[in-house]
Order: sequence, then C-alpha cells, then structure tokens
Amino acid sequence: MSKKRIRVTFALIFISPVFVVLSVVAIVLGHLLNFLHLRRCSEIIVHFLLGVLIWWMFFWLGMRLHVEGKENIPRWGERVCYIANHQSMMDIPVLYGSGMWCGLVAKQELFRIPLLHGLLRILKCVAIDRSSLRASLKSILKGVEQIQGGYPMGIFPEGTRSKTGEIAEMKAGAFKMATKPGALIIPVAMKNTRHTFEAVDSFRIVHVYVRIMKPIDTSALSEEELKVLHSDVEKEIKEAYAALPGPYDKR
Repeated sequence: MSKKRIRVTFALIFISPVFVVLSVVAIVLGHLLNFLHLRRCSEIIVHFLLGVLIWWMFFWLGMRLHVEGKENIPRWGERVCYIANHQSMMDIPVLYGSGMWCGLVAKQELFRIPLLHGLLRILKCVAIDRSSLRASLKSILKGVEQIQGGYPMGIFPEGTRSKTGEIAEMKAGAFKMATKPGALIIPVAMKNTRHTFEAVDSFRIVHVYVRIMKPIDTSALSEEELKVLHSDVEKEIKEAYAALPGPYDKR
C-alpha cells in the first residue's frame, strides 16, 4: 500500500465521524438561529463549530498552518471579496482556518454531496456551472448580491485546481463579483495545500503557508485600472506564492 493511501485512509478514519457530527450540529443550529432572525449569532456558532472541525482535519492530515497578514482581514460586514489561487480541495478549509470566513463560488458538483451541500448552503456558498457562460454569470451576480448585503465572498479565478503547482491565468470575469459592488479585494496566496491530500508523498508534517495581502478598494479605481485589475492581482499573488517556502520547510 502506498504512503499516500495509508496516510489518507488513516486520517479519514478519524476525521469522518467528527465531520458528520459537527456538520450536522452546525447546519441545524445555523438554520434554527437564522429562523429566529439571529443571523450574526448563527454565523458565530457555525464558524466556531466548523473551526473545531477544520483544526481536527489539519491535525489528522499532518498539516501545520502558517498565516501572514491576518491584520489585512476586514471587519465583518464590509463589502469584501477574497481572491485566491487554487491547488487542492483543502483550499477551502485553509481559507476558513486562516480566518477568512466567506461564501465561496464553488463548482456545482460539490452541491450534489448531501452533507456537504448543507454546509455550503449555511456558509452562503454559490454553485457555478462552468460549462455555461450564462449560468456562470448568474452565479457571479448572486455573489454580488451577497457582498452588497455585507456578507463576504471568495472566488478562485483560475477556474479549476492547478495540478502542477503553477498558478494559471486568472479569468477577468471572476473579478466582476468584486468590482460591481465596489468591494475590497483581498488577494490571497496559498502554498502546499496539494501536498496535504492529493499529492501526499510521505509521512512527514506538511507546512501550509498563507499570505493575506493588503485590501484593494475597487470603488476607488479608475476605468483604466479596472481593466488591468485581474492582471495586477494575478501578478501580486504569483509573486507572493513564489516567495513562500516548500511543503516541508519551516521558517
């Protein structure tokens, strides 16, 4: 049996029951508190329970999370859009584990998994059909509505996970979710997340690095600046990504 299979199987044995219990409790309590019009209380409880779950996942997957720039996370209730690179299915837990709670634009296939569907809904995530331009635009507009309502959103503008470690071109259309409501863009670089699950190759601890960069106020940008915004953010994320250490380095 390969190291990857042993490590992942062992981790899932301990993660799965905790995932089911905490997810169900978070979904039930979240909906109950929302029904009682206690929206902020619902968000705090859900984030706390899922934070415990994420810590448990990191422990059994052998992850050590290192986050720079937490001071750049805006206050809750501001118009915010997190823009991050995408390498692994662990990117979402890493975003949340770093303190960036938000609704995410996620592929519609994830919403077909029963328990995960409930979690994504309580976190106000939006399903996107990447095969349809019209459906994709509809999803972006849904994200715009949520940002306008003071709920932060996040998106991976590459459109799919990178399997090579290289950051692909970021789609300009994805940035509309931030520019239409005049939101703050928070560029985020994440490195080594793929080595915690998809590309596991040893039993060693994997160090995952996250750099949260300074907000970009899209409402203050000129038309010319908005035209090249996706390129500028892509460049900033790529530079930060290149400066972060490898999977088994600790600094």
